[in-house]
Amino acid sequence: MNSKLVASARGDLPIDVAIENIRLVNVFSGEIYPAAIGITGDTIVHVTAPGVTTLEAKERIDGKGLFAVPGLIDTHLHIEVSMMTPAQYAEAVLVHGTTTVVTDPHEIANVLGERGVRYMVDAAKGLDLRMLNVVPSCVPAAPNVETSGADFTPEAVEKMLAWEGIHGLAEVMNYHGVIHQDPRMVGILEANERAGAGKIVQGHAPRVSGRDLSAYMVAGPNSDHESRTGDEALEKIRAGMIVEIREGSFSMNLADCAKEIKDMGYLPNVCFCSDDLLPNDILEKGHMNHIVRKAMQEGIEPVNAIRYATLNAAQRMERKDLGAIAAGRLADIVLIEQLETMKAVDVFASGQRVVQEGKLIRQQPNLEPPADFLETVKLPEITEDDLVLRIEEAGASEARIRVIEYDAAPGIPTDFLEVTLPVENGLLRPEAYEGEKGPLCRVAVFHRHGLNSNRSLGLLAGYGILEGAVATTVAHDSHNLAVLGVDTKDMVIAANTLRASQGGFVAVKNGKVIAHLPLPLAGLMSLETADTLVPKLKELVSVLQQEIMPGKNPIHRMIAVTLPVIPRAKITDIGLVEVESQTLLPLVIETR
Repeated sequence: MNSKLVASARGDLPIDVAIENIRLVNVFSGEIYPAAIGITGDTIVHVTAPGVTTLEAKERIDGKGLFAVPGLIDTHLHIEVSMMTPAQYAEAVLVHGTTTVVTDPHEIANVLGERGVRYMVDAAKGLDLRMLNVVPSCVPAAPNVETSGADFTPEAVEKMLAWEGIHGLAEVMNYHGVIHQDPRMVGILEANERAGAGKIVQGHAPRVSGRDLSAYMVAGPNSDHESRTGDEALEKIRAGMIVEIREGSFSMNLADCAKEIKDMGYLPNVCFCSDDLLPNDILEKGHMNHIVRKAMQEGIEPVNAIRYATLNAAQRMERKDLGAIAAGRLADIVLIEQLETMKAVDVFASGQRVVQEGKLIRQQPNLEPPADFLETVKLPEITEDDLVLRIEEAGASEARIRVIEYDAAPGIPTDFLEVTLPVENGLLRPEAYEGEKGPLCRVAVFHRHGLNSNRSLGLLAGYGILEGAVATTVAHDSHNLAVLGVDTKDMVIAANTLRASQGGFVAVKNGKVIAHLPLPLAGLMSLETADTLVPKLKELVSVLQQEIMPGKNPIHRMIAVTLPVIPRAKITDIGLVEVESQTLLPLVIETR
């Protein structure tokens, strides 16, 4: 107990700061009323009764009649996907009223292992944005069908869970392993149980239903951010799972989920997360304030939308010191103009004003990465011979092939399409395919972490690559080097360009690099701020859409083709993956 705070709350000692003349959004009662907020140190010590809008304090701030809501909380995200360092990310989201995030450094862990996680934990220290790091539970995400730059065994996870600054276990993506009691996943979940109270465990259960959902929950994970339909979200809500409705750059699930829950009143086990947000979306749309605003637009009652991003999120994290404007809670407060816009005017984090009149007024300390974190693409030079699709059976004239088919309507789920292609001189000819999904394109995945010489080749349908080639080292979740294209010469140039620049994105057409976004930190992140990074990213996307792959989400079409924990068809450095059974399938079904 802090005696000074008690005395300040009682009125025996002066309050440090009073934020007066505000309209309080009370997430407990659901009311909105005039009030004033008293802060001593980093803690709220008193909130006045409805209609009492002044307080005696050492410093008094006029809230100008603005709405006061608790600091917004994102319950699940990966900072690396923003392509920014933790400090740059903090500066980008604080201005939108986000004061706490639960961050899973899964991406950098797959490249740099424990040292990558340690860097993200250390880089979070001293920031005004409260970053609650959780230990990546699945590195690699699917150990039987891919290889990454690290291998987090139960012993490694248990060690990291004991680090200061670690708040639990990150999304347990290997749901198949959990449900079927894979010894590795059992050991990781048991390690979190031994870590003691206060260590949350996050779930990841796309399309998991019925008895399998019950088995997953009994094993320990109690949340999920993968509900893409209202029916899926409702089943999980009814089951008692914490449903983290996601609205990110790639997966926008709020509209579908809101249709199902908007008339159900306040739901205690619903909160919001962004999961994966590109920097241009943060800069232009906002962060959690954008999600709350959209929830209101989709029919969720305004105070409930705010509750889901504050009180419910804090309860999900088992943090009684966050999520509300009330005595004893940390002074994370956002003053906004209108509930409908959720535009942040002033932001207070742990009692410190960090944003004033919409502008960041406190620079965030940036931790420089070690030099070898900028040298993570470890590959020999790639040649056209590395991209040849050979058929081993002598004399074959055609082959039936498995192709990964992308459906642009839902945007992520893929399936296997079977096509017959001609074989000439022992080589497949995918350019001969004529189908409704347009031309087939090639895909190659190269292990880039220096642990083996794995490479795999496949074909894609529906990805919309009409010319040239693209390549990326942001290839979820193992982040090997993936190159996609219809021209093998351009594919070689793309792959070798990223090899030389130590990662990022590149587009090549007619033998020339036409767009290149270097991401040298682990092949995932830039060292630039959002203001300088975003124009370069937008230029990349514009070139991709105009010259290589028309349509929405070209970035996502590139980075998710290797993701073996989202159903159903993917490719890794080992080969084609049937996700739901976690089995490898041959490219060639039969030859004739």
